[in-house]
Amino acid sequence: MKKSLVIGSALMFACHTWAASPIEGTWYLQDKANTQAKLDMAVEESVKKINFFIRALARPVLEKEAKICETWALSSDDTHFIWQCGDKKASELVLSANKSKILTDDGREVLGTLEHARERVVVVLESDRGKRTNEWTMRNENELEYSATLESSKLPKPLTWTLTYTRIP
Repeated sequence: MKKSLVIGSALMFACHTWAASPIEGTWYLQDKANTQAKLDMAVEESVKKINFFIRALARPVLEKEAKICETWALSSDDTHFIWQCGDKKASELVLSANKSKILTDDGREVLGTLEHARERVVVVLESDRGKRTNEWTMRNENELEYSATLESSKLPKPLTWTLTYTRIP
């Protein structure tokens, strides 16, 4: 009886911790004016190390993947974490995802992994094209830092960018 009570209490605490996560809500991009220039510079830094002949092909692909979200809507229910960039279709992963299979709209298979704590969520998406890591971290009650990293065997080094978001009460 004691064992089931302890396990039940631990599960209840874990569920409560996620449900009470302050990371949930709608977040708005800070400093919109300089953001695109920062992202363009990160893409350029990444492609300049690629073979000259491949550079022209790589740049548009990276620019497509390295989009700026003006808003992030983050939420969860009892079983899933849901994230949505602007008005795009929401994405979700089960809270226990560890290389769980997801199918994209174009039929590609992606493996998703979710790591979460009270003030931080990391979503890793892997496919034959490479790996994307999205990380949302609370800096304070009304400030969220979002970092994205794109990795591929075709890139000499990962493409990474970080943006700051504000919750408007």
